[in-house]
Amino acid sequence: MPEKRKQAGRTLALIIILGVFIAAMVISLSNLTVDYIYERPVYEKFCNSSVYLGEPYGSPALKTPAGTGCGCNYSQQIQDQEASCTSSKGVPVYDYYETGCIKSVKSCNMCQKNYDDTMRIYNHNVFFIFAAIGFLMIVIGLFLESLLLQIILLPAGAWLVIEGSVGNFNEKLSVIICFSLLIISAVYLAMKKLGKK
Repeated sequence: MPEKRKQAGRTLALIIILGVFIAAMVISLSNLTVDYIYERPVYEKFCNSSVYLGEPYGSPALKTPAGTGCGCNYSQQIQDQEASCTSSKGVPVYDYYETGCIKSVKSCNMCQKNYDDTMRIYNHNVFFIFAAIGFLMIVIGLFLESLLLQIILLPAGAWLVIEGSVGNFNEKLSVIICFSLLIISAVYLAMKKLGKK
């Protein structure tokens, strides 16, 4: 009898170890598949660093008001142009005199804002993709009899939901609503399943 208990304990430990290992692989596979099908926005496609080449952006010497030894005028008009650009979440791109002084803000580069907006939409969509996949795994895991499959699917599903929500924290309300529905549904299904036993 003690030998059978030992063997059962070893089998259970092996199932748990295998389950955790396979769950980690399922999570990685899900991430790779979603990333392959729905590509993440690439920063370089939005913001080309060549815009700033040859322009000493942010150089204190070029931003020093007249009369301080630099010889450059940093006018109110330039300050207003900068403020207007930065308030719209852009990056000022300067036009220079031959002396190296700032003449004006020639454009307002919105690449960072465009990238951030696209990334926000991407994270929003990925959250719902992971939430759907994760919830499906949880539901399947609850209804399967195999302990190994339950150990694989339940934590993998929960992990995907959590991972998706971490990237979508800018939209807290949608994450809270979705999380609440997923938790209520998972608890309901678990109680229904455990109540049958």
